[in-house]
Amino acid sequence: MPATDDVAPWPWRDHLAALGALRRGVAVQSSVDAADGVKARRILFSLGEPSGEILAALDALDRFERTIVECDNPSAIETRRLNCLVILDRLAAKGSVARELLD
Repeated sequence: MPATDDVAPWPWRDHLAALGALRRGVAVQSSVDAADGVKARRILFSLGEPSGEILAALDALDRFERTIVECDNPSAIETRRLNCLVILDRLAAKGSVARELLD
């Protein structure tokens, strides 16, 4: 059985991979699917207790998806997308720093 120190970094790698997949999905998203939305929110909640950053990411994701559904203005959709991507990038950067501290 591996030592605790050998196991600790893996969840961070999994979370960072999932966060990266979520970011790539948002980058190309053009419609809203309920199942994808649930999956995205599960990824965010899997990062730990809802911190300010996670709540900001959830809010940005909600606003982005609502804009896709309610607005036909491409620039408004792109603005919400970029805002969401910035917040997801910030979360990934914090996760990378935490992973390096654990490695």
